Amino acid sequence: MQNRTLPGLPELLLGIADKLDRKHPTKPVTQALVLAQALVVAEELHGPTEAAEDAERAILPLLPAVTGQTRGEYSTQLRLAAVGAVL
Repeated sequence: MQNRTLPGLPELLLGIADKLDRKHPTKPVTQALVLAQALVVAEELHGPTEAAEDAERAILPLLPAVTGQTRGEYSTQLRLAAVGAVL
């Protein structure tokens, strides 16, 4: 994957995972929630800048598919994706 070399991708994935784990980890995850958290975490990491927008666009293809997982289960998938993002 070409996006793996962009700085901050593992941190973004882990940041989203942390947020999902902290709030209602047993509730179902939704695509809308994941997309919203991607933007929030990108802006937390980079500020409200073009770098945040670039990071958000780069992270979207790395996000696992939402297929009925709980937030906790999805966060585990994000953590595994973060490991892959640094290979």
